[in-house]
Order: sequence, then C-alpha cells, then structure tokens
Amino acid sequence: MHVSKSTGLMIVRAREEASIGNFVYDSKRKRVGVVFDFFGPVRAPYIAVKPHSDPAPFVGVELFIEERLRERRR
Repeated sequence: MHVSKSTGLMIVRAREEASIGNFVYDSKRKRVGVVFDFFGPVRAPYIAVKPHSDPAPFVGVELFIEERLRERRR
C-alpha cells in the first residue's frame, strides 16, 4: 500500500470485493477511512481509500473492510 502524492488517497490491493462507501479499519477495529474508488484489473483490483486522518501510519499495514448497513426506507 502507498499514499498517492497527488490525491492523498491510500492505494490498497484488494483481496475481496468492496463497494464505494464501505468503511476501512485497522486490526484494532479503528476506523481509518472509507472506500472512495476501486480500479485496475478485475482479478487483482486496487482500492482508493479516503483516510480520516494522517495515512502514513497505515502504509504496509493490513486493513479490513466492513460493509455499511443502509437503513430501509418505508
């Protein structure tokens, strides 16, 4: 993983599917950002994560995604 110099987004290699808006956490379940975009080949996609704070401490650290639950409209 690295941080894009032009956008400040964290660029992460994906191991599973993600959707824009999913929260991204570290191993201690601290929320570190949100999925902003995904790109690259279908077999080996990358995810752009918009960090909530300084992304530098998360370079090289395994991150996890949790789907955001959406409220049902009645």
